[in-house]
Amino acid sequence: MSENVDRREDRRVRKTRRAIVRAFSKLALSRPYRSIRVADIVAEADVGRSTFYEHYSGRDAVHLDALRGPISILAVTVDRDPDLQKLTYLIGHYWDYRALARNTFAGPQRRKVLSLLTELISSRLPADLRHRELLARQLAEGQAGLIRSWVSGEISASAEEIARHFCATAHAMLAAAERD
Repeated sequence: MSENVDRREDRRVRKTRRAIVRAFSKLALSRPYRSIRVADIVAEADVGRSTFYEHYSGRDAVHLDALRGPISILAVTVDRDPDLQKLTYLIGHYWDYRALARNTFAGPQRRKVLSLLTELISSRLPADLRHRELLARQLAEGQAGLIRSWVSGEISASAEEIARHFCATAHAMLAAAERD
């Protein structure tokens, strides 16, 4: 009996969190990040304020949760055979939503976004790799910096060129780390 209740509660938790993340994402694509309030997210998600706070500590926590999926696509650059099409699409999305991408990779959330990207990259690296965390952080910093520069108009390249560069750099650095 309790197992069924747990599953039902888990399903409700996932459904509520999805609704909140979807609401945040919709708002984030339509207006500046700094203008999104918890009240806006709650209204868009059609959940109570207390329900929101049962799941998230605030807007920044929802932002990070919403980023987990897309950021995990950046982490695949260390894989032997990364999905270049999906990576190119994501990078193109960053271009289409430059202001949001600038905030994500250069704004107040930058440190948390880099920690998330570092964690996701590290989890894909061989467990026995020497200096694994160092390499993961270096790759995360490089990707975030290049995306920031690109969406700020400081450099010119296509989304596909950036995707290929991310993969080539990750593979070269991984090969060097494995020789170390």
